[in-house]
Amino acid sequence: MREKGFAFDLGVVLAHLPEMLGAFGLSVAVAVAAMALATAAGLLVAVGATSRWRVLVALCFAHIQVFRGVALYVLIIWVYFGLAITLQVNIAPTPAGILTLALLDSAYLAEIFRTGLQKVDRGQREAGAALGLSDGAILWRVVVPQAVRSMIPAIGNQFTDVLKDTSILAVIAVPELMYTSQSLAQQTYRPFEFYTVAGVLFVIGVSVITYAVRVAERRVRRGAVRGVVAPAGVPMVTSVSGREPGEPPRMEDER
Repeated sequence: MREKGFAFDLGVVLAHLPEMLGAFGLSVAVAVAAMALATAAGLLVAVGATSRWRVLVALCFAHIQVFRGVALYVLIIWVYFGLAITLQVNIAPTPAGILTLALLDSAYLAEIFRTGLQKVDRGQREAGAALGLSDGAILWRVVVPQAVRSMIPAIGNQFTDVLKDTSILAVIAVPELMYTSQSLAQQTYRPFEFYTVAGVLFVIGVSVITYAVRVAERRVRRGAVRGVVAPAGVPMVTSVSGREPGEPPRMEDER
């Protein structure tokens, strides 16, 4: 007798669909929390990396190199087990996972922010100084709003990476989508079905993020004035001389 071939059993997944969706919801929540922390930390590191203080620049550079260089799996083990062994600091699996992703992605976001800040024309800083703004006001009200536009695609890509990286947190028993899929696959002996549905859910999540990023890009472009984003409460002066960034000098400027 011939053995029957493999048959995809969707029913076993549908029976556990609420558990799968709940686990995916936790994956999204972890990704959002980690991304929020990584964004705040990355922006601070980027500002420090572009400052005039060499010690601060060196510390920020070290932060970027360390957390960009370490493997995510190793960092998870170190945060969850290493802190407990060396410092007797016990962190629950989910907060440990959020902290790990935030540390790792803060380094990548810092590089994105640093590049974006350096792309803003120097004339914008000169214009802010001419208006009497402090260095902090120039940074947060003039430079950062203009830099955001060029950084949106890269930030969106990083967010998709964070969402997919939540699957690695199964190693410390965070009950996210991959951990739940593994548990259900072992209970039902149907790994292919559960891992397939888990993959579909991740694709849906990434597609939603991609769509949201494109919508955000369009809205920022609509709000742009003469190619730059006007920060609230600051009249936009393209440079002290009044020229657009990259525009050649006018005849009256050469006199």
